[in-house]
Amino acid sequence: MLGNGCQGNPLFLSMGVLARAASIRWYFVGRRLTMPQRGVWLGMHALFSLTILVEPDRHRFARLALEAVRALAGNAFFAAPRLAETVRNLREECGRTGGAVTACVQVDGDRVEAACGSRRLLLAQLPREPAFSDLTELSARLRQSGESADPELLMRRNREVSRQLERAKARAAVEMAELEAMLERKKEELRETLHRAETDGLTGLLNRRAYDRHLREAVTRSHRQHQPLSLLLLDLDHFKDINDAHGHQYGDAYLKRMADSLRRAARDGVDHACRFGGDEFAVIAFGDLKAAAGIAHRALQMMDNRISVGIAELDEGEQAEQLIARADAALYRAKREGRGRIIFAADQALFCSEAVG
Repeated sequence: MLGNGCQGNPLFLSMGVLARAASIRWYFVGRRLTMPQRGVWLGMHALFSLTILVEPDRHRFARLALEAVRALAGNAFFAAPRLAETVRNLREECGRTGGAVTACVQVDGDRVEAACGSRRLLLAQLPREPAFSDLTELSARLRQSGESADPELLMRRNREVSRQLERAKARAAVEMAELEAMLERKKEELRETLHRAETDGLTGLLNRRAYDRHLREAVTRSHRQHQPLSLLLLDLDHFKDINDAHGHQYGDAYLKRMADSLRRAARDGVDHACRFGGDEFAVIAFGDLKAAAGIAHRALQMMDNRISVGIAELDEGEQAEQLIARADAALYRAKREGRGRIIFAADQALFCSEAVG
């Protein structure tokens, strides 16, 4: 009885009549749609398959394959050298993969073939195509013969599996060590790249990019941890005149001297000394005005009182831009009032005499 979707459809009715008239049964074997005709099975039939791991597995495969060729009236003398080649191929494949491989013997029409992966090798050309019932019976017999209960073989297989597992663990340990070493090299390369990207090429101080980043981070940290933070902005007095009078080489040496003075004046590993353009320098000091004044005085003395310094301490809730503006205003006052001096932000000027003194 056809389903509702097929009732009345002339195509399906015609196919049904033809199928009943011919008494055809279709089967799916392997990957081919085949049908038996006059007791002969057309298509591919896998007789047996074996997992090949140790040498006895390869010889057992060859013995069963030869038994299949003889049972199907194939030429055993033709099959024998081809099975020897198959054994060699299986040995090479196991060595290449470092583990077990699966091999099978199959019948494709009137051909008996050995197959492993994508490789197929003709073992025998049969005088006729075998019947499906004969293939089914032979397949069951071969599969039963292939199930080995030999304790010695099982022990050998277990030892081989254990050896392969140990080799795999050793390879994995070596590969992991290599990966970790490569990761460390990449991390070091990244650190060096970041350092170069944030370092002033002439003086070795932090550059403008690093100055901006460190100042933002310092402001956030100061507010979160309720710790004092001060910003020093410094200019070389009359640097343009010095550069014009003595040349650029002297001017570069003068900038390096200023950088060295800031490194020695600031606290190593605590404060950040920066050059963010021309003769403009900054120190991000993790401390109050008194600590900042100490840094400024040491730098001023090492530079023979020929620098101007503006200082501002971070107020509660203040952002980096506001802190910069107050320190910059103090620096402008230091220049306007004669240079070679330290000036504090206007709203913190009461601290000036105590800090400077």
